Amino acid sequence: MATNLIYPTFCLPGDPASISIYHSDVDTPDRLISTVFEDNGLFQEHISTTPLPRLRIVSSIKPLQISEDALSGLKKAYNIGDELWDLTSTFGDKPMTAAVGEGAMKVQSSENGIQDISYRLTFPAPARAGTHNWTMRQIGVFHHHDPNDLQNLWVFFHVGPNTPMQREVQQYASLSQQGLRSDHAWLTLHSSVFSFCLHNWQSYVKDLGHDVDRHTDRSLDFILRNIDHFLTAGGDTNLTAIHNTRDLLLPTSYRLRVILDTLTKLGHLSSVLASQHDNTDNSFQKLAACMAYHKDRLGEVAIGVDVLKEKIKDILNMTTLGLDYRMTSQMLDLNNRMVELNNRMLNANEQLLRIGTKNFDDNATVKVVTILTLIYLPASLVSSFFGMNLFKFDNGTTEELKVSKQFWIFFVATIILAIITISTWYLWTHKEQVRRRKFRLLKREPPQDADKTPSAA
Repeated sequence: MATNLIYPTFCLPGDPASISIYHSDVDTPDRLISTVFEDNGLFQEHISTTPLPRLRIVSSIKPLQISEDALSGLKKAYNIGDELWDLTSTFGDKPMTAAVGEGAMKVQSSENGIQDISYRLTFPAPARAGTHNWTMRQIGVFHHHDPNDLQNLWVFFHVGPNTPMQREVQQYASLSQQGLRSDHAWLTLHSSVFSFCLHNWQSYVKDLGHDVDRHTDRSLDFILRNIDHFLTAGGDTNLTAIHNTRDLLLPTSYRLRVILDTLTKLGHLSSVLASQHDNTDNSFQKLAACMAYHKDRLGEVAIGVDVLKEKIKDILNMTTLGLDYRMTSQMLDLNNRMVELNNRMLNANEQLLRIGTKNFDDNATVKVVTILTLIYLPASLVSSFFGMNLFKFDNGTTEELKVSKQFWIFFVATIILAIITISTWYLWTHKEQVRRRKFRLLKREPPQDADKTPSAA
């Protein structure tokens, strides 16, 4: 038995229970006796000590309010196989998308003609009265059918207290049982289950159809008129709503297939049982006709769901087309902007080229001036040197050049100034080199955590 549920299927033996039993009795052959158990131990004791009646209905078994031991006692008393565990294994949780294909009708036949019939139906129910919000519910049915009318058993698993199906069971138990005929229970209880579960499917699919039509109108506006307005004014919400509707339609189709399969199997089994009874008031044949009616009605709903699935698929394709168109437009606009920026860069490069050409011409001019300066610099140096008062030329009487005795001051001052100039240049250059070297080292080395302390040796 599977146990990987969000909530366990069974409660602990000491936890409160909610189990209603309707069973026949020798002293009251025309009606069923009702008993309510709020303790799993008392229910288990009742099953183990009471002889099997002709008809017993176990109802109001709400998930989490029956223990595994109590249900095991019922299973052992009627010699039921594992199909009862299969029915309860996934019952109690909210219907999951991965389990949409489960719950179809299963029939196990024994040598004495007893048939164990089990199925689980998923159906939409209004989340709150007067609203169009829906939630998925489940009902589980197990029928231990004895053709000899000696030990018929019905087990109903409900999602909560006081459900419409529980009231149907209570109403059936309060009526005269017509000699507790098994075919009468077969017709009344099976037809009540399907009438209760299939009642809201048409309204649910109709609401989905309204959602799909609304999405279609919005998608046409999205494609044909104003894409930007659609996306900026709640566009993300609209796209999310479309995907949510699609997510509701996909499991709906498979759930309807499961119900249609159950209707087909139950209708066929009813026809087989009807052929084994010759009485005119044949309830098995009536149920077969009832199942055929529900099958035709639900088949129309299933066709509508398939149409809505195709339509929502087209809507998503239209939306994707619109998004592709918008993306293409944005890419073209971006490409045009890049072309314009590239043209501006070309113009800037041309301007830089002109500036570079002009600088080249200026450098050529400076080069010419520098060469001329170098040519005339020796003459300027010689004229400046001999123009100092350290030298004295004779007035023409002699050809001698007289040098002043303070001539050494010129060389000393020149050497000192040269040393100061060269030293200053060297120190400044060395300082800049050290600073640049430290800066390069800081850029190469990754920063270390200041709070990190060295480990002890």
